[in-house]
Amino acid sequence: MAKRYEWVRVVPSIVWALVLAVLMGLGVGVHLVPLDSLSRFPVFQDGIQAVAGQRYFLGDAWQWPLLDTHSLLAPQGASVAMTDSTPLLLLLFKPFVALLPAGFVPYRLWLVFCFLMQPVSMVLALSAAGERRFTALMSGAILALCMPFFLGRIIHLSLMGQFLLLLAFAFYFSLVRGKKWALGLTPIFLVICLLIHPILMLLASGTIAAVALTLLCRRAKAWREVACSCGAGIALVLIVSEVLGYFRYAQGAGGYGLFSMNLLSPFWPMHSDLLAFIPALHYGMETQSFEGYSYLGAGLLLLLLCDVVFCRRELLSVMWRHAGLSIFLGIMALYAVSNTGYAGPYQLWHIALSPPLADVFRASGRCFWPVGYGLLIAAIRLSRFIPRRVGGSLLIICALLQFLDTRSLRAQAHDLWKADFPVTGVTRSLTGLIGDAQQVALYPVAGCGLDLYGPDADRIMTVFRLSAEQNRPINTFYLSRPPKDFACGREKPQADQAEGTLEIYVGGLQPAANRHCQDLDGLKICPPS
Repeated sequence: MAKRYEWVRVVPSIVWALVLAVLMGLGVGVHLVPLDSLSRFPVFQDGIQAVAGQRYFLGDAWQWPLLDTHSLLAPQGASVAMTDSTPLLLLLFKPFVALLPAGFVPYRLWLVFCFLMQPVSMVLALSAAGERRFTALMSGAILALCMPFFLGRIIHLSLMGQFLLLLAFAFYFSLVRGKKWALGLTPIFLVICLLIHPILMLLASGTIAAVALTLLCRRAKAWREVACSCGAGIALVLIVSEVLGYFRYAQGAGGYGLFSMNLLSPFWPMHSDLLAFIPALHYGMETQSFEGYSYLGAGLLLLLLCDVVFCRRELLSVMWRHAGLSIFLGIMALYAVSNTGYAGPYQLWHIALSPPLADVFRASGRCFWPVGYGLLIAAIRLSRFIPRRVGGSLLIICALLQFLDTRSLRAQAHDLWKADFPVTGVTRSLTGLIGDAQQVALYPVAGCGLDLYGPDADRIMTVFRLSAEQNRPINTFYLSRPPKDFACGREKPQADQAEGTLEIYVGGLQPAANRHCQDLDGLKICPPS
């Protein structure tokens, strides 16, 4: 009997950890994001933006550049990279669009994949760092899957791909240990990150580039080949960006310092179940409450506290041995706080100068994500210096606390993805009018008076959603960056209504007298004559 089960002991702990991580991530993903309908739109603004881009792209013929669809900003077209529609996903599915169900959009499959990859990537990162303890690998997987700022980001589809940051740590540790395969794969990995979201690419490239600085601090000659690999990666990213048309759009939208991280955010238990008795954090700016949400979770905070108390010397030693990574994460933490620093409601500093890439990292609170994951990896690895029985029990307790602390975040995600739009008389009428038209023209256009955050926001997003559902080209849309050649003077209603075009006016803008229009729930609807 003992020989029969001997293979269980022979299989490495990382294999068991990966198998369990896949099952755990897949189970959580399918539970939180039901796959009963692969054509239904999300009920929130960012989700409508991303999924409308997916629907338009898959419903259109191939264009050049490859990520363009002529159905957005018709007739000129726009890139779905600017709708945060996870371009890599669309490039993979588009060749098979004839085999897909009508109205198919892949975002739910993507979200389930993100939940699957989050614990798997954590196991790979820990393994690359030298971790072999099964308890540590599984505890790390649970802590990563229950990271509050991961679960709280579920309304932003592309940025749920935070597993890429964990894979970047796996690349970091592999390169530090001299793994040659990582040198060749780094450029490909960075392009993959770009095609999911440029911010993830920038954060991942910084994490990997920190290898060169770490090796330089160690006076290891291998830093040169790592620098060459990172340089090749950045060059390839720039070439792909140019070919796919990324540079046709404004590189910044302003706002650095507004969407920053509050200094108390990582430690203050916002949206915590176990520490719900602690009052809510009062932000200095309300814009910090979402983009700056960086709570680490009760389990990770306890583990970090124990490491600081019992492993101070080892912590300092690790920081020195990985000096490049420590410097990069320190810079990212400062970047996240921004040039206007707040602790709770109190402003601690304001610096008029903005750092490099401020427009790109305008939602600077996101820069804390690699810091949070770096702290998680460090906390797991340092636990090996705690006596074995105590350390193993501590890891299990911390993983359990992290899971219990994030129950409400998972419940909110589950309810959010089960929700659907109510069918009302207004939506039925608007659906019919859009279906009878060949294209839709909404005025004023985005960037020229269309208020996407004002009292008409729901009406505007309804027009976007219903137009995408019926694959009707639309003249304007909610883009993360406008085209460089965009000019409001060219985006006004024509003197005569174009044939087959349904014109919709919102806000205070009134249609010309030669239109035959009707009022519908605050919208001026002008069907084609």
